[in-house]
Amino acid sequence: MNRNDLRSVDLNLLVVFEALIQECNVSRAAARLSLGQPAVSGALVRLRKLFDDPLFERIGHRMVPTARALKAAQILGPVLDSVCTVLACKRV
Repeated sequence: MNRNDLRSVDLNLLVVFEALIQECNVSRAAARLSLGQPAVSGALVRLRKLFDDPLFERIGHRMVPTARALKAAQILGPVLDSVCTVLACKRV
């Protein structure tokens, strides 16, 4: 994927992905994001399509991340931190 392809990606999905990785539970991720559980479930469907991977496997009441999800999470955390830093910069 190149940068121009990012136009077709809802980058808010990456924030949902990070919450899902950290919570391993759709309901808790939804509460953390102040979203409804159906909204996060819908986002997960879109994330699975975007990554072409199930991303999480349900085991009991937990959602266990796949290897692809874990690898993406390692890269995504610093990227989201950088975006926050850029957006917090004030003009001099």
